[in-house]
Amino acid sequence: MKSLKTFILLLGLIVLSSFSFAGSPPPSLKDVKVLATVGYDKSSDIYTYTYEVYNPPLNNEPIVFFQIDIAKPLDTQELDSENLVIIQGINVQGNMLIRSFEEEIGRIGILLEKPIIPVGAQPPSGHSFPDWTADITVMGTVMWGGSERNLILPGQTQGGFVLTSYGLPGIRDTIVEPDYVVDMEDVPGEVFEEDRLKEYIEGIEESIAYKGKTLGPTAPPADFKPFEFLDYIISMKHEAFQLGWIRNAGIENSLDKKLDSARKSLEKGSTTSAKNVLSAFVNEVEAQGCESYENCPAGKHLTPEAWALLKYNVEYLLDRL
Repeated sequence: MKSLKTFILLLGLIVLSSFSFAGSPPPSLKDVKVLATVGYDKSSDIYTYTYEVYNPPLNNEPIVFFQIDIAKPLDTQELDSENLVIIQGINVQGNMLIRSFEEEIGRIGILLEKPIIPVGAQPPSGHSFPDWTADITVMGTVMWGGSERNLILPGQTQGGFVLTSYGLPGIRDTIVEPDYVVDMEDVPGEVFEEDRLKEYIEGIEESIAYKGKTLGPTAPPADFKPFEFLDYIISMKHEAFQLGWIRNAGIENSLDKKLDSARKSLEKGSTTSAKNVLSAFVNEVEAQGCESYENCPAGKHLTPEAWALLKYNVEYLLDRL
């Protein structure tokens, strides 16, 4: 039964089930946190996304899989894939199991349902295969999966999940899956009669998974227009506040005013004025936020997600004004 569940999840096939549960509905994951920090290497132009996953003690099930959307938005730039590799882990002989992004796409083949952002991925370091693995799914996500001996138990945090990409930080969907096996005694008889067991299991897994937001790579518009890109940044800033990544309404208002001022300057054709205001915006983001959770003094009002989202996208815009 466990192998069937693993097969389904690794393919990323999530289908809503029309069946109701015969027994008591399994408990859903709640209040899971997928924390992201982002670094940027200017020499290589590569962003490194590092994730921690926290499973609150209120949950009854350990976490076995989590995934992040890397679908490529319409009408965006084609990004490079050079030096991006998928590291599955280290086998018992001490050899690293590794594939290039192109090899990973070749493995999926025609099953891939949508264009994706080129990425590299790796599981937490220090784990032997298959303690934790990293794969790209046919649904256009990166998925990390744990073995039975390395799950994220309630009350525990697991860090060290890494993505690399030439893609700018964007707000992305994340799905976290519990280690739950369907009890065959709870499966309605008609499921077996209609040969719909896989769909039934997928429906249960869909209902108990945690769905949230985190940072992940995305691509800038193919037809880049500074004014439109600034509006995109403004919309992400609003969403960051709604997600709690900007923790102080006064700081959010201050950032709003700077973005609005830069927008008005661009409307008037005053590029120099817009650049000055946007530079002040980046300075405020750096002053009010932290690059990482590990080194973040008290009193900071922007989480590492807001820090990276706003800083790197505005700097990208500044370089093109």
